Amino acid sequence: MNVTVKLTGLLVVLLIGVVLGLQTAERGISKVSGVPEEKAQTFYIKKVDQGQMEIAVMGKQVQTAGPEKMVNYVSRVGLTLGDSIKNGAQMFVDWVGSFFEP
Repeated sequence: MNVTVKLTGLLVVLLIGVVLGLQTAERGISKVSGVPEEKAQTFYIKKVDQGQMEIAVMGKQVQTAGPEKMVNYVSRVGLTLGDSIKNGAQMFVDWVGSFFEP
């Protein structure tokens, strides 16, 4: 389990590093090219009006309204994956426990 935690930590650090590197490279390219007031393509958040925000990740618009209307597919995938792992672990524990029943 210790190896799994280390691997997961390294992957998270790598993902954060990639996103920060993309943003830094994009800022450097825009400084060199001299194109002002252009939306960022890697990660972009802009407050539109009265609590509404415009969020774009990798050029794809994610949210244009309040949080109640946002489609959070990452959260859904995480919950589904968590439930699958939990159910699989429960089935495994029940299976191992069945060997020790009198």
